[in-house]
Amino acid sequence: MRRLRMWAAIALVAATNAVVLAGVAYNRSGEPEALVTLTERELPLAYTIEENSGVGVRVDWRQYRKWNPYSEDAGPAWFDQKKLETVGYESSRPVDDPSARLDYEKALPRKAFVVLEYEGEAWRTWIAEADRDRARIATQIGRQEATLKDLEEAEQDLDHLRRMNSRLIAVDVGLDPAALRAQYPDRAKYIIAPAEVRLILVREQTDKRGVKRPAYLGGVISSILVDRIAVPTELRSALDPFRQDSTLSPGPHEPRYRVTVKYGRRHEPWIEAIQPIQ
Repeated sequence: MRRLRMWAAIALVAATNAVVLAGVAYNRSGEPEALVTLTERELPLAYTIEENSGVGVRVDWRQYRKWNPYSEDAGPAWFDQKKLETVGYESSRPVDDPSARLDYEKALPRKAFVVLEYEGEAWRTWIAEADRDRARIATQIGRQEATLKDLEEAEQDLDHLRRMNSRLIAVDVGLDPAALRAQYPDRAKYIIAPAEVRLILVREQTDKRGVKRPAYLGGVISSILVDRIAVPTELRSALDPFRQDSTLSPGPHEPRYRVTVKYGRRHEPWIEAIQPIQ
Protein backbone atom coordinates (compact mmCIF):
# COMPACT_ATOMS: atom_id res chain seq x y z
CA MET A 1 0.00 0.00 0.00
CA ARG A 2 2.83 2.38 0.88
CA ARG A 3 4.55 1.66 -2.43
CA LEU A 4 1.28 2.21 -4.27
CA ARG A 5 0.86 5.64 -2.64
CA MET A 6 4.45 6.52 -3.53
CA TRP A 7 3.90 5.66 -7.20
CA ALA A 8 0.62 7.56 -7.22
CA ALA A 9 2.41 10.64 -5.85
CA ILE A 10 5.15 10.32 -8.49
CA ALA A 11 2.51 9.99 -11.22
CA LEU A 12 0.70 13.08 -9.94
CA VAL A 13 3.91 15.13 -9.98
CA ALA A 14 4.74 13.90 -13.49
CA ALA A 15 1.25 14.74 -14.74
CA THR A 16 1.38 18.21 -13.17
CA ASN A 17 4.77 18.90 -14.75
CA ALA A 18 3.48 17.70 -18.12
CA VAL A 19 0.53 20.11 -17.91
CA VAL A 20 2.84 23.00 -16.96
CA LEU A 21 5.26 22.24 -19.80
CA ALA A 22 2.39 21.93 -22.27
CA GLY A 23 1.12 25.34 -21.16
CA VAL A 24 4.57 26.88 -21.62
CA ALA A 25 4.92 25.30 -25.07
CA TYR A 26 1.51 26.57 -26.13
CA ASN A 27 2.25 30.10 -24.86
CA ARG A 28 5.49 30.24 -26.85
CA SER A 29 4.14 28.71 -30.06
CA GLY A 30 3.60 30.85 -33.14
CA GLU A 31 4.37 34.54 -33.44
CA PRO A 32 4.79 36.42 -30.14
CA GLU A 33 1.80 38.51 -29.07
CA ALA A 34 4.25 41.26 -28.10
CA LEU A 35 8.00 41.73 -28.48
CA VAL A 36 9.41 44.64 -26.48
CA THR A 37 12.85 45.75 -25.33
CA LEU A 38 12.65 47.24 -21.85
CA THR A 39 15.32 48.35 -19.39
CA GLU A 40 16.02 48.03 -15.69
CA ARG A 41 13.60 50.94 -15.23
CA GLU A 42 10.74 48.63 -16.20
CA LEU A 43 12.28 45.30 -15.15
CA PRO A 44 14.31 45.71 -11.94
CA LEU A 45 15.70 42.68 -10.20
CA ALA A 46 13.14 40.87 -8.09
CA TYR A 47 14.72 41.07 -4.65
CA THR A 48 14.81 37.90 -2.59
CA ILE A 49 16.42 36.69 0.62
CA GLU A 50 16.51 33.06 -0.50
CA GLU A 51 19.77 31.89 -2.03
CA ASN A 52 18.27 29.10 -4.15
CA SER A 53 15.12 30.79 -5.37
CA GLY A 54 16.46 31.53 -8.85
CA VAL A 55 16.89 34.90 -10.52
CA GLY A 56 13.99 36.99 -11.71
CA VAL A 57 12.93 40.49 -12.64
CA ARG A 58 9.82 42.37 -11.55
CA VAL A 59 7.48 44.11 -14.00
CA ASP A 60 7.37 47.71 -12.76
CA TRP A 61 4.34 49.41 -14.31
CA ARG A 62 2.47 52.59 -13.35
CA GLN A 63 -1.07 53.96 -13.40
CA TYR A 64 -0.38 57.17 -11.43
CA ARG A 65 2.29 59.82 -11.99
CA LYS A 66 2.46 60.46 -8.25
CA TRP A 67 0.90 57.86 -5.98
CA ASN A 68 -0.62 59.25 -2.79
CA PRO A 69 -1.58 56.58 -0.23
CA TYR A 70 -3.80 59.12 1.55
CA SER A 71 -5.71 60.16 -1.56
CA GLU A 72 -9.41 59.30 -1.68
CA ASP A 73 -9.51 59.44 -5.47
CA ALA A 74 -10.06 56.41 -7.66
CA GLY A 75 -7.61 55.20 -10.30
CA PRO A 76 -6.45 56.92 -13.49
CA ALA A 77 -8.82 59.48 -15.03
CA TRP A 78 -9.45 57.36 -18.13
CA PHE A 79 -10.79 54.48 -15.96
CA ASP A 80 -14.17 56.16 -15.55
CA GLN A 81 -17.73 54.90 -15.16
CA LYS A 82 -18.09 54.13 -18.87
CA LYS A 83 -14.88 52.10 -18.84
CA LEU A 84 -16.11 50.20 -15.75
CA GLU A 85 -19.08 48.97 -17.78
CA THR A 86 -16.78 47.60 -20.51
CA VAL A 87 -15.16 45.26 -17.96
CA GLY A 88 -18.47 43.98 -16.67
CA TYR A 89 -19.47 46.28 -13.80
CA GLU A 90 -23.08 47.48 -13.61
CA SER A 91 -22.72 51.15 -12.72
CA SER A 92 -25.86 52.81 -14.04
CA ARG A 93 -27.52 53.36 -10.65
CA PRO A 94 -26.96 56.82 -9.11
CA VAL A 95 -24.28 57.01 -6.45
CA ASP A 96 -26.58 58.91 -4.10
CA ASP A 97 -28.89 55.89 -3.90
CA PRO A 98 -28.07 54.21 -0.52
CA SER A 99 -28.75 50.68 -1.80
CA ALA A 100 -26.62 51.32 -4.90
CA ARG A 101 -23.80 52.64 -2.72
CA LEU A 102 -23.87 49.46 -0.66
CA ASP A 103 -23.65 47.33 -3.80
CA TYR A 104 -20.81 49.44 -5.20
CA GLU A 105 -18.85 49.17 -1.96
CA LYS A 106 -19.27 45.37 -1.98
CA ALA A 107 -18.30 44.96 -5.65
CA LEU A 108 -15.70 42.23 -6.09
CA PRO A 109 -12.53 42.48 -8.21
CA ARG A 110 -12.75 41.22 -11.78
CA LYS A 111 -10.32 39.66 -14.22
CA ALA A 112 -9.57 41.75 -17.30
CA PHE A 113 -6.71 42.67 -19.64
CA VAL A 114 -4.66 45.84 -19.26
CA VAL A 115 -2.82 47.68 -22.03
CA LEU A 116 0.66 48.77 -20.92
CA GLU A 117 2.21 51.45 -23.11
CA TYR A 118 6.01 51.71 -23.24
CA GLU A 119 7.65 55.13 -23.56
CA GLY A 120 4.62 56.58 -25.28
CA GLU A 121 2.22 59.48 -25.12
CA ALA A 122 1.15 58.80 -21.52
CA TRP A 123 4.77 58.99 -20.31
CA ARG A 124 5.42 62.19 -22.29
CA THR A 125 2.23 63.72 -20.85
CA TRP A 126 3.43 62.97 -17.32
CA ILE A 127 6.76 64.66 -18.05
CA ALA A 128 4.97 67.74 -19.40
CA GLU A 129 2.75 67.84 -16.28
CA ALA A 130 5.76 67.53 -13.96
CA ASP A 131 7.55 70.30 -15.88
CA ARG A 132 4.52 72.57 -15.49
CA ASP A 133 4.40 71.78 -11.77
CA ARG A 134 8.06 72.73 -11.44
CA ALA A 135 7.52 76.02 -13.31
CA ARG A 136 4.43 76.85 -11.23
CA ILE A 137 6.25 76.25 -7.95
CA ALA A 138 9.21 78.34 -9.13
CA THR A 139 6.83 81.30 -9.66
CA GLN A 140 5.07 80.70 -6.35
CA ILE A 141 8.35 81.05 -4.43
CA GLY A 142 8.51 84.74 -5.33
CA ARG A 143 5.03 85.20 -3.83
CA GLN A 144 5.98 83.12 -0.78
CA GLU A 145 3.35 80.54 -1.72
CA ALA A 146 5.94 77.76 -1.98
CA THR A 147 9.34 76.95 -0.51
CA LEU A 148 12.71 75.99 -1.97
CA LYS A 149 12.10 72.49 -0.63
CA ASP A 150 8.90 72.31 -2.70
CA LEU A 151 10.90 73.32 -5.77
CA GLU A 152 13.62 70.78 -5.03
CA GLU A 153 11.03 68.01 -4.74
CA ALA A 154 9.37 69.07 -8.01
CA GLU A 155 12.73 69.08 -9.81
CA GLN A 156 13.56 65.65 -8.40
CA ASP A 157 10.16 64.32 -9.51
CA LEU A 158 10.79 65.59 -13.03
CA ASP A 159 14.33 64.19 -13.11
CA HIS A 160 13.20 60.74 -11.93
CA LEU A 161 10.45 60.65 -14.54
CA ARG A 162 12.91 61.48 -17.29
CA ARG A 163 15.82 59.24 -16.31
CA MET A 164 14.88 56.59 -13.73
CA ASN A 165 11.18 55.76 -13.27
CA SER A 166 9.37 53.10 -15.28
CA ARG A 167 7.97 54.20 -18.63
CA LEU A 168 5.50 51.30 -18.73
CA ILE A 169 2.11 52.91 -18.12
CA ALA A 170 -1.41 51.48 -18.03
CA VAL A 171 -3.55 53.23 -20.67
CA ASP A 172 -6.60 51.00 -21.15
CA VAL A 173 -8.44 47.88 -19.94
CA GLY A 174 -10.92 45.49 -21.53
CA LEU A 175 -12.22 41.94 -21.57
CA ASP A 176 -11.24 41.00 -25.13
CA PRO A 177 -7.47 40.94 -25.75
CA ALA A 178 -7.98 40.61 -29.51
CA ALA A 179 -10.10 43.77 -29.60
CA LEU A 180 -7.49 45.60 -27.53
CA ARG A 181 -4.74 44.46 -29.89
CA ALA A 182 -6.73 45.75 -32.85
CA GLN A 183 -6.92 49.12 -31.10
CA TYR A 184 -3.24 49.08 -30.09
CA PRO A 185 -1.50 47.22 -32.97
CA ASP A 186 2.14 48.17 -32.24
CA ARG A 187 3.50 45.00 -30.59
CA ALA A 188 6.82 46.69 -29.76
CA LYS A 189 5.11 49.45 -27.81
CA TYR A 190 1.96 47.95 -26.26
CA ILE A 191 1.77 44.92 -23.96
CA ILE A 192 -1.61 43.31 -23.30
CA ALA A 193 -1.44 41.53 -19.96
CA PRO A 194 -3.95 39.69 -17.74
CA ALA A 195 -4.88 41.85 -14.76
CA GLU A 196 -7.28 42.30 -11.88
CA VAL A 197 -9.41 45.45 -11.71
CA ARG A 198 -11.92 46.76 -9.20
CA LEU A 199 -14.60 49.39 -8.85
CA ILE A 200 -14.04 52.32 -6.49
CA LEU A 201 -16.77 54.50 -5.00
CA VAL A 202 -15.29 57.92 -4.22
CA ARG A 203 -17.43 59.79 -1.71
CA GLU A 204 -18.22 63.49 -1.71
CA GLN A 205 -15.23 65.66 -0.93
CA THR A 206 -14.62 69.31 -0.04
CA ASP A 207 -11.26 70.78 -1.00
CA LYS A 208 -9.23 73.38 0.89
CA ARG A 209 -11.09 76.21 -0.84
CA GLY A 210 -14.45 74.85 0.27
CA VAL A 211 -15.40 73.60 -3.20
CA LYS A 212 -17.45 70.40 -3.06
CA ARG A 213 -16.87 67.50 -5.42
CA PRO A 214 -19.77 65.06 -5.85
CA ALA A 215 -19.37 61.33 -5.32
CA TYR A 216 -18.44 59.33 -8.40
CA LEU A 217 -17.43 55.87 -9.58
CA GLY A 218 -14.03 55.00 -10.99
CA GLY A 219 -11.85 51.98 -11.57
CA VAL A 220 -8.39 50.95 -10.49
CA ILE A 221 -6.01 48.22 -11.66
CA SER A 222 -5.24 46.15 -8.57
CA SER A 223 -2.47 44.11 -10.16
CA ILE A 224 -1.19 42.45 -13.27
CA LEU A 225 -1.39 38.70 -12.80
CA VAL A 226 2.13 37.87 -14.02
CA ASP A 227 4.46 40.46 -12.50
CA ARG A 228 7.59 38.33 -12.10
CA ILE A 229 9.66 36.89 -14.96
CA ALA A 230 12.25 34.18 -14.37
CA VAL A 231 15.66 34.76 -15.91
CA PRO A 232 16.83 31.69 -17.90
CA THR A 233 19.97 30.05 -16.55
CA GLU A 234 21.95 30.80 -19.71
CA LEU A 235 21.24 34.55 -19.39
CA ARG A 236 21.90 35.03 -15.68
CA SER A 237 25.56 35.92 -16.09
CA ALA A 238 24.51 39.21 -17.72
CA LEU A 239 22.97 40.23 -14.39
CA ASP A 240 25.80 39.00 -12.15
CA PRO A 241 27.40 42.47 -11.79
CA PHE A 242 24.13 43.81 -10.37
CA ARG A 243 22.99 40.92 -8.21
CA GLN A 244 25.09 42.01 -5.23
CA ASP A 245 22.25 44.49 -4.56
CA SER A 246 19.58 41.81 -4.95
CA THR A 247 18.50 41.87 -1.29
CA LEU A 248 18.51 45.65 -0.81
CA SER A 249 17.17 48.38 -3.04
CA PRO A 250 20.09 50.39 -4.45
CA GLY A 251 17.88 53.50 -4.62
CA PRO A 252 17.08 55.57 -7.71
CA HIS A 253 19.61 55.16 -10.49
CA GLU A 254 19.80 55.09 -14.27
CA PRO A 255 19.21 51.70 -15.96
CA ARG A 256 22.14 49.30 -16.25
CA TYR A 257 20.73 46.67 -18.63
CA ARG A 258 18.18 46.05 -21.40
CA VAL A 259 15.87 43.06 -21.57
CA THR A 260 14.10 41.72 -24.65
CA VAL A 261 10.78 40.22 -23.56
CA LYS A 262 8.24 38.23 -25.53
CA TYR A 263 4.58 37.75 -24.60
CA GLY A 264 2.95 34.62 -25.94
CA ARG A 265 -0.47 33.28 -26.87
CA ARG A 266 -1.54 33.17 -23.21
CA HIS A 267 -0.24 36.73 -22.71
CA GLU A 268 2.51 35.42 -20.43
CA PRO A 269 6.07 36.78 -20.73
CA TRP A 270 9.48 35.19 -21.06
CA ILE A 271 12.96 36.67 -21.50
CA GLU A 272 14.70 36.36 -24.84
CA ALA A 273 17.90 38.39 -24.27
CA ILE A 274 19.70 40.64 -21.77
CA GLN A 275 22.35 43.21 -22.66
CA PRO A 276 24.26 45.57 -20.35
CA ILE A 277 23.91 49.29 -21.04
CA GLN A 278 27.34 50.79 -21.60
